[in-house]
Amino acid sequence: MFLSKWLWACGFIMASTLALAGPKKILIVETLPVPIVTKQTQHIFEELHRLDMDLDIAVFNGDGQSEKITSHILEQIECGCFDLLITNGTLASKIGKKLLTGKGIPMVFVTVADPHGAGLVPTSQSSPINFITGSIYSVGRGTKLEIVNQLLKARQTNIGVIATSYPAALTDIDKLESIATNYQLINFTKRVIKYRDRNEVELDETYHQALEAAASIAPQVDFFWSVNGPFSERSDFVHQMSMLKPVLYGANLNSVKQGALFTVIPDIQSTAEQTAGIIREIFSGVSPAMIKVQAAPRKILAFNIRTATQLGIVIPYDLLSIAGRNVFH
Repeated sequence: MFLSKWLWACGFIMASTLALAGPKKILIVETLPVPIVTKQTQHIFEELHRLDMDLDIAVFNGDGQSEKITSHILEQIECGCFDLLITNGTLASKIGKKLLTGKGIPMVFVTVADPHGAGLVPTSQSSPINFITGSIYSVGRGTKLEIVNQLLKARQTNIGVIATSYPAALTDIDKLESIATNYQLINFTKRVIKYRDRNEVELDETYHQALEAAASIAPQVDFFWSVNGPFSERSDFVHQMSMLKPVLYGANLNSVKQGALFTVIPDIQSTAEQTAGIIREIFSGVSPAMIKVQAAPRKILAFNIRTATQLGIVIPYDLLSIAGRNVFH
């Protein structure tokens, strides 16, 4: 009872702060300039403008650099330039949480696959987080592996995973390996490169090391797999990996268009609608702590028919029906 009253009071204080005259100012901070992030921002921007509210929205892309993201958010806090922060991606969300703690400014995260691991969602052992809520960017790994099992007709398969130590990537790998124990014929071989993100030079060095790691394990694997994180989101990921071995699972629709066999991801329009609804609630006086963190209700399944044909894989009709228009050649 006391906790509920406390959360309500926090929401009331936030709402009172936001109820000043003039438009509500929203700052959207993107982690990286990659399609999964920028398209999500675009859809959120459009949904926010459909709200019957006076909004002033600014967008900033951090280019994957922690120092750049930190500096911009601090500048915006100092000038009082926003009433609510939307963080798009895990890195921006972790930085946003750190900088907004104790500031009385609400934050909504999107495109975060593991908010628990990123410390955005409180655990039973942690202190309450009253100013953050958001949308989980996640589809059950079991769903993905079950599709693999259907496509490959339960044959022995060795899958290579190349990733950085980006939090979302590590969580994805751990869960994939855990679920793969239920599939005796699916094996993962992984190489993880330390993620360094302070500046552009460090990012380029990280990606170069990841490509070298991919080449080193290519003889041991049949396919490569895209896990969550910035490396798999690069526009050249599928091209670079496909020169070594086919990409079985892509991180996004562009990956499938470029040649990855399939993907299953949260629907970005559904996430945008969910996010706009969350923001409406917050600006109506609801505490973020009272808004449940959950994945968007709709998902997207996509296939590349040309890749399937080249690999001699027949995609079951029921899966193609679910994919609908997201079947590429």
